[in-house]
Amino acid sequence: MIITAKDYDYGILSQSLQYLIEEYYRPNKPYSKRRIKIVLRAIKPRAHEKILDIGCGVGTFAFHCAKQEAKTFGLDYSSESIKTANKLCEQFKVSQHTSFLIANAMQLPFKNAYFDKIVSADFIEHITHDEKATLLKEMYRVLKPQGYIIIFTPNAIREKIGDLYWKARNILFKDKIPVSNLHYGLINKPDFAKICARNNFKLKTYYKDITHPFLAYIPLLRRSLALNLLFILKK
Repeated sequence: MIITAKDYDYGILSQSLQYLIEEYYRPNKPYSKRRIKIVLRAIKPRAHEKILDIGCGVGTFAFHCAKQEAKTFGLDYSSESIKTANKLCEQFKVSQHTSFLIANAMQLPFKNAYFDKIVSADFIEHITHDEKATLLKEMYRVLKPQGYIIIFTPNAIREKIGDLYWKARNILFKDKIPVSNLHYGLINKPDFAKICARNNFKLKTYYKDITHPFLAYIPLLRRSLALNLLFILKK
């Protein structure tokens, strides 16, 4: 199944503006708050820095970085996401610090060495491994020499364990197996490290879990049980 921008457009249109605010801009759920806190701590946005949010959706991290007076750019191929991002940043009075555009992440429309930092949260699981390599090449091109990249993504190993869990529940209790076609590009640390090395990035990996944080602190087991991976890439 091919996932297109229209699929994401439909998802945005099916959600109320208030829901999007409470999920991404002023989150009221513990897991949503943790997600934003984890990524922002890694970004460390500062005033006047140029920060790019790739696969920005409704502009979550462009918005939160703009609150610190960073000059932020959000990029997504969903026109409804970009429309909503502009609307919300105007509503929350940070639009003077934000710019959003509809574009392909594999061909970033920016000049070389333009950004201090790049963030991409919950995006790379939606693209193929070949596209990840192209994306990293483009990120390297537009990143300043001392810049760095924050990537937040589901842990492929944990998701596979989750699939086995639901298959077992289906056999034992006839529970319906949750189905999603969106995470076709899940990746683990070793495979991502190879892509980073080929594109001249130094990689650090951190295990996180926005639903059950303690799972990210269990020695050895966290590699399999932690829900999320936080990658930090440096030139």
